[in-house]
Amino acid sequence: MADRLIAPNRSKRALAEGSAVLGTMVAEIRQPAVMQLLVNGGFDFAIIDNEHGPFTIETIADLSRTAVALGITPIVRVPDIAYPYIAQALDAGAQGIMAPRIYTAAQTKQVVDTVKYPPFGQRGSAMSRGQTTFRGGNVIQMMEEANQESLVVIQIETREALESIDEIVSVPGVDVAFIGPNDLSIALGVPGQTTSSVLVAAIERVMDACGRHGVTAGIQMNDMQLALHWAERGFRMVSYSAETSLLTSAALTATASLRTVYQK
Repeated sequence: MADRLIAPNRSKRALAEGSAVLGTMVAEIRQPAVMQLLVNGGFDFAIIDNEHGPFTIETIADLSRTAVALGITPIVRVPDIAYPYIAQALDAGAQGIMAPRIYTAAQTKQVVDTVKYPPFGQRGSAMSRGQTTFRGGNVIQMMEEANQESLVVIQIETREALESIDEIVSVPGVDVAFIGPNDLSIALGVPGQTTSSVLVAAIERVMDACGRHGVTAGIQMNDMQLALHWAERGFRMVSYSAETSLLTSAALTATASLRTVYQK
């Protein structure tokens, strides 16, 4: 068998085997060394937030290639599901795409079509790019491997997506339905109320639909107790906090402890 052109997606394979994967958002730090820090911290994946973060395609390429080399899965949350945002991120080296603000199954199919090469999608082929570590090779082999390894994550954060959840998760090629609880709480009229019965019922509805259709349920949580709660309920893809918040939290814990010496 010829050498692989596309690196294995460790998180996708772990999910396929029934394991859980843990990650965090990369919201601000653009130095590729952040990926080494996250690996050292035990994370399986990192979500490069290009919806709200200050990242250019060059930065996405640097972060993604470093992540792949270190064995942590880079997932890019694109700012929009338009073709260039998705295709460029994947060509640069991202192993997964997170699609925000999804409303319909038709939009979901558009995302899958852009992520996947023919015959399963419509993505255009470009060899010798970041995703192949700048190597050329057999085009059919490359497309097959890329289709196998690319992770499609659909965010459920709108009322419309919630109401169409069964149709969305039944679109072939969807790997993860990922809840953005903050935006979903806003859409449901309980902004920021992460323990509201309305939001809890919505999260459970997504989890049940994922179970019916063999799709992984994922969630972002900034509260550790809630992250633990939903992990215990069966979410196998959990993203906790962001690199900026993790740094600040650890720093506050350290400085608060040290200051007790001077307050005696």
